[in-house]
Amino acid sequence: MPRNHDSPARPRELAEEQSLSELQQALGDREQLVGDSVQARLDREQLDHDDDRGGTTSGAVGGGRIPDDHRQARIDRQQRKRDTSQRGLDHAQAVRDRQQRELDEARWLLTRPTSGRGQPANASATEREAVRRAGAARERADTALTRAEAAVVRAEHAAIRSCDGDPTEN
Repeated sequence: MPRNHDSPARPRELAEEQSLSELQQALGDREQLVGDSVQARLDREQLDHDDDRGGTTSGAVGGGRIPDDHRQARIDRQQRKRDTSQRGLDHAQAVRDRQQRELDEARWLLTRPTSGRGQPANASATEREAVRRAGAARERADTALTRAEAAVVRAEHAAIRSCDGDPTEN
């Protein structure tokens, strides 16, 4: 059932939607902060790892490389996971931004003066439009019936031809 946008409860509904949107924004911001701290830790580990590799690869003949490679692989996996998570956060942020724009637009429409919203329809104009729509619906129904009858006739002719063994019809 569509909501009545002129109801007195509409501003309250918009306030609730705004509150939910702000809550989603706060949760998204918190997730972003957590992700940023994970990214900072990964960056520190990467720098430490690069420093360790720079110091051990010059004198080692490969004995220290295996643990470094495992560590690097773990850091790379964590980075990929972080990148995937970041894409999800970015998408969620875009959705929240779109919802906020829609809420702002609805709020703006509700705050406009009623004179800018157009004139309410009178009963005779509503009745004329309803009669026009009913006539158009009747025309569409008649056209659909005609098409269906033509399809039935074609199907009957095709069935008769197939029973007669008409070689021109396959």
